[in-house]
Amino acid sequence: MSKLFIYSICFVFLTINLNAKSLSLEELIEIALENNTNIQLSKNQKDVSEQRLRQSQASYLPYVTSSANTGEYDIKQSGVKQDGNATSVSVNANQLIYDFGKTTTAIKASKYNVEASQEDVTSIEKQIILAVKKAYFDILNRHQQIVVSKEAVKLDELQLSQAKEYFKAGIRTQIDITNAQLQLSNSNLKLIQANYDLKKAKTNLISILGKAISEDLKIQLDEEDIKLLAQNAELKYKNVEELIDIAIKNRAEMKKYESLIKANKESVKNANYQYLPTIDVSASYNEKDSDDISTLDSNQTAVLLNVKWDIFTGFSRDANKKIALSNLSSSYKQKEQQELAIIEAVTNAHLNTKQSFESIKISLLSLNLATKNLDLASQRYQAGLNDLLELNDAKLQYTQAKSNLVNTYYSHLVNNANLEYTLGLIK
Repeated sequence: MSKLFIYSICFVFLTINLNAKSLSLEELIEIALENNTNIQLSKNQKDVSEQRLRQSQASYLPYVTSSANTGEYDIKQSGVKQDGNATSVSVNANQLIYDFGKTTTAIKASKYNVEASQEDVTSIEKQIILAVKKAYFDILNRHQQIVVSKEAVKLDELQLSQAKEYFKAGIRTQIDITNAQLQLSNSNLKLIQANYDLKKAKTNLISILGKAISEDLKIQLDEEDIKLLAQNAELKYKNVEELIDIAIKNRAEMKKYESLIKANKESVKNANYQYLPTIDVSASYNEKDSDDISTLDSNQTAVLLNVKWDIFTGFSRDANKKIALSNLSSSYKQKEQQELAIIEAVTNAHLNTKQSFESIKISLLSLNLATKNLDLASQRYQAGLNDLLELNDAKLQYTQAKSNLVNTYYSHLVNNANLEYTLGLIK
């Protein structure tokens, strides 16, 4: 009971600590790698492969069995009846001497299957890292969208204040006040939506982390203005041919199929070796004792060299060989298909990074122009040279331009992460 209480307290304090501290991207990735369910499942499958390797290695070790029994006997022989109790004990041992490669190839195949399982774990881990990065950048995006929405609210509050002052001065009419109130209401609605979008983004991240953390989870945010962040955006990779070579070399999926091909080659050898004999040595000791029936008393020791050769097995060996060959062929085809998929993924990811990088430049230009346009529209409105419609259009264009820059910048970060994933370099 006391241990359960201590564990509960530790869990509570750990949860509070996670919620109180602003976690970095690296810390979030570490939490996900330790707790994500998909990673745990892949590690369980690797454990299964390791135990199958142990099973195949067990063939090199001796098999020892023993048995004992006691019972009552009733024997009739040549008209003479004997009855009484008897006990027996037996010990048997068997040791493989040589099986012409059956065990060796089975062990090698199991080792390669363990390697393939490890690459599966690595592949899942990299997928989770990518998912964490996407969720993290989505949260940063939502935070910046809240900043944009709050700025829009402030602009509309300022417009409403100006409209009221101009109305008092007799410069503007009541419709300007009503319109400004409507714009402020719409901006507040968008701010509410932005806040709930942030909560949804956090929920998505928590699901990926695989740990019970409340929605109050805090992460490290970008403190700089979105314009400065966008101006420092980089295009890391340029030559797509070199990227494809890097991906083929580094992707865990390719290494997995290379290991499976090796495993299936050993399985083909194993299927061929099934046509050959097996040589082993066996030893046994048997003792039976009865106080009532002397004819049952016996003591026997044997050491035998055995040669077993399956002459006909109902074509099962032929079937096993065909299965092994089919599995080998499938592994080659799967590797080829995986390579094509990687080439496509790398090419598309590279194009996406170039597109988002170029889009950042255009978005920065659009924001600068929208800022100037808003300043001019505000000055014209204050001077009575335009109506509220022109000012509202300028504000809308400004907030849309800033929101687009936020989306474009964080899309570029996601595209960079996706490219690193397709290259097998994400970490």
